[in-house]
Amino acid sequence: MSLDRPAVSLRPFEEKDAPAVHRWFNNPAAIASLMEQRDEFTMEQAEGWTRRAMEDSGEDRKFAIVVEGYEEPVGFTALYGLFRQTAPELGALIGDDVRGKGVGRRAEALTIARAFDEYGAHRVYGRIPARNEVAKKTVAGLGWKHEGTMRAHLARRDGAPDDCEVWGVLPDEFRAAAADLLE
Repeated sequence: MSLDRPAVSLRPFEEKDAPAVHRWFNNPAAIASLMEQRDEFTMEQAEGWTRRAMEDSGEDRKFAIVVEGYEEPVGFTALYGLFRQTAPELGALIGDDVRGKGVGRRAEALTIARAFDEYGAHRVYGRIPARNEVAKKTVAGLGWKHEGTMRAHLARRDGAPDDCEVWGVLPDEFRAAAADLLE
């Protein structure tokens, strides 16, 4: 891959990833459009988050995003609520300076492929703050459809509540849209 579009892969979390997790959750640009906001995220919290992310016995799976040329992961993707009759939810955070280079799109595509191919999901959905145009553009490019809006769903300390959009994708829609990313 080129420097403009670096090679992206996913791997399980490791204890040594805690400093990167701490950095991401303290990066104002990275967390500005998350569903939930925290007042602080200490190193101790990052270590606990990382330990929980390493677990593979429950309904959630988290993956560290690895980008060629970077020593530490640059963010994570997650599937929440696997192994239920309901569809799993996709989550993602790009915490470092790779935003705008296709890293999130590629990482999300790899994660969605796992949902369908490894975990047998019948669909994947996501909740996206309505003001997060980048996330909406990313999932639309992966075949997702806007399915509805929850008005004033996200309470914000520093302003009016945000609307939250629900997006979803079925296996065939995803595979058609993301074929170039899965080769």
